[in-house]
Amino acid sequence: MATNKENTGASRSHAHVSDVQWTASPQYPEELRRVYRYKPLIGGRWQGVIPQEDILMGVLELAPGAIYAAHAHPAPEIYYVMSGTARWTVGDETFDAEPGTAIYHAPNALHRMINSGDETLRVCWMWWAPDGNREVLNIGSRLLEPVPEQPVSAKFPSQ
Repeated sequence: MATNKENTGASRSHAHVSDVQWTASPQYPEELRRVYRYKPLIGGRWQGVIPQEDILMGVLELAPGAIYAAHAHPAPEIYYVMSGTARWTVGDETFDAEPGTAIYHAPNALHRMINSGDETLRVCWMWWAPDGNREVLNIGSRLLEPVPEQPVSAKFPSQ
């Protein structure tokens, strides 16, 4: 039986997170790209992931203490917290998110995250084409506030 490593880039049915490179949105300022990163696994225009036109799915990490400034995008989004903790804002509501928390962002809803723990926040995220409108998947996020100065401690373990 072949392992995920042996199937890197060859499968249209599965992907392993270790086979995909970390990236960050190029339109974001450097101070944000240093403290957040994601791996797209399903959908979109990225190479090495499962092709799918109606959904985007991947994992995202936010360094300890880092602030992901308020942003929005036209695609609806779901996050599922796998590890770490965050102070999360969606619209006018702010709450603490921990492993096992699922979060929904309606299209164009303001949302922000502050990693409130000492470990990297790791989440699974998903965007989809509501009512088949794939255009929303091609429009990236836009920042709704300036990126705050990041704490000196906001670094990934490998940095």
